[in-house]
Parts: sequence; structure tokens; C-alpha cells
Amino acid sequence: MGLVLQEAIKRPLLQVALDLTDLKPAIEIAAKIIEADADIVEIGTPLAKTYGIFAVRELRKIAKEKLILADLKTVDAVALEFTPYASEGVNAITILGIIDDDVIKEAYDICKSLKIDLIADMIYINNPIERAFRLASYGINIVNLHVGVDVQRKRGVSAKQLLKEVEELAESDIVVSIAGGIRPEDVDLFISGGARIIVIGSAITKSSDPYRATKMAVDRIRAIS
Repeated sequence: MGLVLQEAIKRPLLQVALDLTDLKPAIEIAAKIIEADADIVEIGTPLAKTYGIFAVRELRKIAKEKLILADLKTVDAVALEFTPYASEGVNAITILGIIDDDVIKEAYDICKSLKIDLIADMIYINNPIERAFRLASYGINIVNLHVGVDVQRKRGVSAKQLLKEVEELAESDIVVSIAGGIRPEDVDLFISGGARIIVIGSAITKSSDPYRATKMAVDRIRAIS
């Protein structure tokens, strides 16, 4: 059990996704969200693909005791991708839940040996409930219910459409992370539904005041928990 899972079991957590392709503003925003007491700093997929391990090193310098998640959305070569990130201080890594079961089992074993958490991203899975329970049988304790940004833009949907799934999974031992167009004022809704990790991206990172937006979300989460 890694630190992300340990903390999420204790109380709901705020994760801020740094989905940027420029490291300088990402570091500047990270400093503000850390100051506002966000629990998890996410190296978003665009940032991870653009800067890789260098982004981890720079963020770890300012993150202090905060948790860092690398949203790699890995699909293959798990040992090659996971090991360098874990060695630089990442606490959790994502894998696509839609990929082959044998790869996911291998990924779980690798993360267990590295003492980090593996999070299965359920994006584009037609039946995330059924898939989540199958993954749980392999030891995957955290799943991310996720409405992708392109779907949000093209179809006008957000994570609110996944509330039923959040509630159903929350009745089990699975820790639910939720992402997709969530705003600071929405966190009560998802926590009431049973989510343990609330992921907010552009509503904070594109805000005119990332510190204030983060603080709003943090305060609402703390008030509930």
C-alpha cells in the first residue's frame, strides 16, 4: 500500500492536474497549489510527455511532503516507464484500465515492489463498474473515473455524469478518484457520492488566481471530511 492509498483511506484528497506543456508556468502554479495545501500534485500527461523525469525532479524540489502523481497512462513496457519515475520520488502512476489484464497484473507487481500506488484510468471503458471490480481482483485498489477533455468539449459532458458509478464503486473497498471538468464548487457533490480523490485541472490551472481556487476546493473538502 503506497502513500496515496493510505491517505485516501483516511480522508478525501484534492489532486490538481498540471496539464500543461510548458514547465515554467507549471512550476509556478504548483508552488501556489502547494501553498494552498492541495494533497496531490499531478504531473499531467502533456507535461510528462514533454518534460518526463525532468518535470518530476523540478516539482519534487518544491513539493516537500506533498504527494506527486505521474499521469503516464501507460499501456506497455511498464517496468521501463515506472522505475525511473519511482526512483525520482513519484508516489503514484496511472495505467489505462482498458489494456490487457496480464500487463495490468505485471504493472501492479512492479508498483508493489517499488512501493508506489498504481491507479487505473477508466477513460473510454464502456462498463467501468464491471472493469473496476475485475481490476480489484488483481489488487488494483484505486480507479480513476474519467471523462476525457475531448469528450467534454465535443459532447458537453463532465464527471457529473459518472456520479452513479462513483456511488456504486464507493460501496466497495475500491478507492474512487474522479476527474473531468470538475470545479472547486463541485467537490461536495463528489465527496457526498463517495469519491476519495477529487481531480481538478483547468478550473485551477487556468484560473486567474490558482491559489484562491485551490484554497476554495481544499476548504470545502476539509469542511466535509
